[in-house]
Amino acid sequence: MTRRELERAVLAALAEQSPCYVVDLAAAIDEHPVAVETVCASLRDRGELRSIGYRRYDVTAAGRRQLVDGPDDGPI
Repeated sequence: MTRRELERAVLAALAEQSPCYVVDLAAAIDEHPVAVETVCASLRDRGELRSIGYRRYDVTAAGRRQLVDGPDDGPI
């Protein structure tokens, strides 16, 4: 899975059920927890996720828009 695909998978999973712990999210999308944590941190820095305590994330309105609008053309 490419990074962009992983980001969309994380956003989609959290849009369905959030907040969610990284380990549960990783199991849901069948990816390694370290890879998911890295992507979550990046999405958090961009404002598409928010951190709720230790390794628990929730999708933001910006993250939901990203799912609807699709990825931008900028670098990731």
